[in-house]
Amino acid sequence: MPIGETIRSALVSVAANRLRAFLTILGVTIGVAAVIGMVSVGQGASDLVQSSLRGLGTNAVFVTPGTRSTTFLQSAAGGTTSITFGDLAALEQPGAVPDAATIVPEQGGYAQLRAGSETRSTRVVGTSPDYSAVRDWGVEYGRFLTSGDVTAAAPVAVLGGDTAKALFGTKAAVDRSFTVRYVQEGGAVTLRLKVVGVLEPKGNIAGFFNRDDIVIVPITTSQKRIFGRDSLSTITISARNADATTQVGDDATDILRRRHRLHEGDPNDFTVSTQQDLLATAALTADVFTVLLGLIGGVSLVVGGIGIMNIMLVSVTERTREIGLRKALGARRRDILGQFLVEAVVLTSIGGALGILLALAFAWLIGAFSPVQAIVTPAAVAVAALISVGVGLLFGLYPARRAAYLQPIAALRAE
Repeated sequence: MPIGETIRSALVSVAANRLRAFLTILGVTIGVAAVIGMVSVGQGASDLVQSSLRGLGTNAVFVTPGTRSTTFLQSAAGGTTSITFGDLAALEQPGAVPDAATIVPEQGGYAQLRAGSETRSTRVVGTSPDYSAVRDWGVEYGRFLTSGDVTAAAPVAVLGGDTAKALFGTKAAVDRSFTVRYVQEGGAVTLRLKVVGVLEPKGNIAGFFNRDDIVIVPITTSQKRIFGRDSLSTITISARNADATTQVGDDATDILRRRHRLHEGDPNDFTVSTQQDLLATAALTADVFTVLLGLIGGVSLVVGGIGIMNIMLVSVTERTREIGLRKALGARRRDILGQFLVEAVVLTSIGGALGILLALAFAWLIGAFSPVQAIVTPAAVAVAALISVGVGLLFGLYPARRAAYLQPIAALRAE
């Protein structure tokens, strides 16, 4: 039978059982939409995380306390003191790190802020004037910190946009004052700070960490007047160019190992990571995440395929006499096999097309109501379309073979 006639026959068969066909197609539609939707969300999340990491600095090398497996937890809790102002001074020595363009310290912790009747707990970061350039983070109002602020341990602050709005009801908070209160072992420290600038908006990291909720003060102010400790949260080293980041990391590691009196074979009590390291780790994590999401969506597609097999077996049973009559009139096994395979593929192809449309709508909704922009790539659509056809062939093969190998006499006698 010509392929055109086979497809026409398949469409007639589908139209004859509209409700049953619709329910069968629905399973495939949901499966295809789930696969494309999950993969697109994974790729969108990957792009969001990597763009956030690129915004952490230019050709940056990060020195943080603790080992690689515990760095983030220890830094967040402030529970490790393996990076100090002495380490910073050693790295800043002329010629110590030849390929370093700028070295920026950070000392952070959460403190209670108060302005009038407004209070909030916000991360306070002590740093240097070069922080703005290294992190590519300019001010929207006012100015950033100056070397004079650092020298004088001045009681001044630069606020993130959300912090300024929360405390003063507006981002234009320059020249207004607020109180910062930090509780340490010896008691609580309270300091009144004057706002000298408000940062440009940076947004969230992966939709979770709000970078615009921050208070930046001179590093000497945080050390002497707020936190009262010698430890640092991070030292960011900006390399002269991207090719120099590895050498900068190696030089920093050698200096710190000598300062910390670590012997050969001893593990580092600090972590040195480049921006490329973070991006590679994020990319690997995102790829695994995307594959897992795709597999979860694939389960729905397998369920839809089982539905296809079920409905085709029912169709074979219902059309046994028709199959026997066609064979008696000269139809070959491959004609019967092709007819039922085409019917299965038609069902899954319709479901696949509807699933692609549903996935596009899902991606639009995700982008409209969340920080993640779901990315539907042509490759994902093409793969989903091929999978939908493959599901039809795979799950339609057994019913088609069962129909093709029916004996004509037995088929004609069937009720």
